[in-house]
Amino acid sequence: MAALSASPPMSLRRPNGRPVACDNCRSRKVACDHRQPVCKRCIDRGQEAECVYTSSVPRKRPLSNQATTRAPVNQHGAPRTAGPSPGHRLGSAEDDRALRRAEFRRQAHIDVHGSSTKVSSSPLETHHRVYSIESPVDPNGHRHQSINPDFAPSVTTTPGGHLPSDRASTPLDQASGYLGFTSYSSVFEETENSLSMLQGFHAWLPQPTNTRLRQNPDQIPRYLCSPTKEMCLVVLRGIPSPNTGQFEIIKDSPFFRDGWLRVTAQRVLSDIHERFGSYLGNCRVDSQLEDIAVFLSDNTTKPFIEGEPDPEKWIGQFTGPNLRWESLGLIFGYGELSFSYISRSQEGFDNASAKEEWLEISRVCLGLCMDLSRRFASANSLLAQLAQRRSTLESIHAGDASYSTWRSGAESVALATFLGMHAESNSPSYVPSLASESRRRLFAQMFVGEKHAVLFTGRPPRLSHRYAFTPLPLDLRDEDLLKGGEALREAVESLDENGWNTSGKMYSATFTRARYIIALIQDELVEIGIGKARQKVAGALLRDLKDRHVEAVKEFPASLAYNPADFADPDSNVNMIFARILLQLEQLQNLFLIERMLSKHGEVDEGGILLIAFKLVSLTLLFWTHKDRFAPFRNDFEWLVMAFATPSGGILCMELLNPTFKGSHPKNPSITRSNIIQHLSLLIGFLEWIDPSRPNSDLCATASAVMRRVLDHVLNAANENMSWRPEAMEDMQLDLSLELFDTFDWMKHDVMTSQVMEN
Repeated sequence: MAALSASPPMSLRRPNGRPVACDNCRSRKVACDHRQPVCKRCIDRGQEAECVYTSSVPRKRPLSNQATTRAPVNQHGAPRTAGPSPGHRLGSAEDDRALRRAEFRRQAHIDVHGSSTKVSSSPLETHHRVYSIESPVDPNGHRHQSINPDFAPSVTTTPGGHLPSDRASTPLDQASGYLGFTSYSSVFEETENSLSMLQGFHAWLPQPTNTRLRQNPDQIPRYLCSPTKEMCLVVLRGIPSPNTGQFEIIKDSPFFRDGWLRVTAQRVLSDIHERFGSYLGNCRVDSQLEDIAVFLSDNTTKPFIEGEPDPEKWIGQFTGPNLRWESLGLIFGYGELSFSYISRSQEGFDNASAKEEWLEISRVCLGLCMDLSRRFASANSLLAQLAQRRSTLESIHAGDASYSTWRSGAESVALATFLGMHAESNSPSYVPSLASESRRRLFAQMFVGEKHAVLFTGRPPRLSHRYAFTPLPLDLRDEDLLKGGEALREAVESLDENGWNTSGKMYSATFTRARYIIALIQDELVEIGIGKARQKVAGALLRDLKDRHVEAVKEFPASLAYNPADFADPDSNVNMIFARILLQLEQLQNLFLIERMLSKHGEVDEGGILLIAFKLVSLTLLFWTHKDRFAPFRNDFEWLVMAFATPSGGILCMELLNPTFKGSHPKNPSITRSNIIQHLSLLIGFLEWIDPSRPNSDLCATASAVMRRVLDHVLNAANENMSWRPEAMEDMQLDLSLELFDTFDWMKHDVMTSQVMEN
């Protein structure tokens, strides 16, 4: 404001060439310093809102009723002249700009100070608040420009609004995505806020537009040309026929994918069958499929309201009559589909082959649905859900270390940061909804998955805890989120002060929260492991992280704790058992990394890493020894054994080659040389059991071959006094490229030679 007041006066002048005085100074017949937009005399008198430069001719009193009606009214109800009469011509374009700025200034003060400004109490509104005053939005999502104070929404002037605790999750321009504190728009938003000129400017600033959102439905078919039309046809041919396939609704599942997403996917499948079932039989006509494509494309151009608090309205944006290409993506986002009916006329086509074929169809069609969504609409959280599912399907298809998996994971992260999912609002008055909680859970899932990918491959992370401000998702049931209203309010009130549920049960949010907490600590470990850290600093950080990890795990609810007795109950929920084992493995994985890096930074290993490695191998082997019970998780076995058991198996091999204790381990009597050999034997069996056609089978085969040769050397050398011939290792590729998990330095030629000589 001071900078503007000190600026030279504008070239608004009277016919005699002298500067024009403001209306207040002219009416009081006092000297005016002509500073704009507010002169100093009006500032001293506290009449900034009255300081208006209206005309270069003497003011005329409004004699007619028409003139009185048109005149603006100040906060005291007195009519005021807002500017020159319609017939009056200004002397220059610069004069016109000066008058317009003055009018904006005056009108902004009327609306902000003269009207009864209301402060919104709904935290859902803060998600869309970017320190701006927006014109009203009608039910169709169109915005009306208006500077009438009676229709002006609330004004937010909270200082420090760019800080993580009060970040806006979505900007005014939805097509631009999230724009953070350092973005170009942040400067303009803060300037508009500090000058209190926001509402006046808003009427003249160009409104954010998206030409596709205004696309006439009659013009949609022109987009359906090759290759777009072919993409549409491929997707629509992949939809299961009515009464052929359906999604099994899994109750009491702790996994994010089995919650509202699976329920909604089945709903979308039912909606598409109900509306276009006659078009989706065994023999499909391209012209009819094109009609469906036009319908979906038209709906996809409609804006997607992210912050809709009502769960049914939010889901209704992409179900029923509002089916979109993203909706079909939900169907293809699940690689498993229960085929209840297979035509007997299809010889050699059974249920197993149908499921196998569906895996490939779903992976391809999911990618096409995402491409079609991007052609007709901007990014949204539903598209981010599809990106996360696609990353999972790619890892199953191509392996966790493949380029396609890394690329699809990068796309999901890009979508999340584009939409601002990493900086969701942390307002104390936050009111949860299905829309807001699904965004929090999705970001937590992405963060956890990205950490696993980083540890598996040793590549740099794309998400960092330093830029992740989104709070933990609340520990709420999906059923309560889908109901909304009073049921959701009661569920929120029943949570404890840390956001955990008090029912003693494990929901999908419970599992996701715990994994996110572990992943945040894991990310700091990754930062030390593959970053540049000085030895003394790294050691102190690692010890601090170890203490924080232990304290965080202590605060987990009892429902997350793994209990070996669960296997004794044949009726126990296998999903719950799997989740508890996986969470235990992730906790041990953090401790494993800490011990490994402490030893690399000069700390003396007191046998802690062997204890952790033995537990990791023991827990991972449960998936194989109970493989029939864990059959639903068959696609996860290769990743589980390579991520958790194989690096730990390397530590057990090193213990056999260079023993650190005799008899039993002093800190764990169950760890003996015999038990280590037995565990390695079972681990070799697990690795060799992996089907050679699986994407990670080559990694498993290499690891099992090395472990087998270690056992051969240890057992044969002890009995027959045989030495391991060093030249036998020359033709073997021993680098597993596990980076942080690379415990196989003992497999190198020179290390093995020295070990044999010592024995």
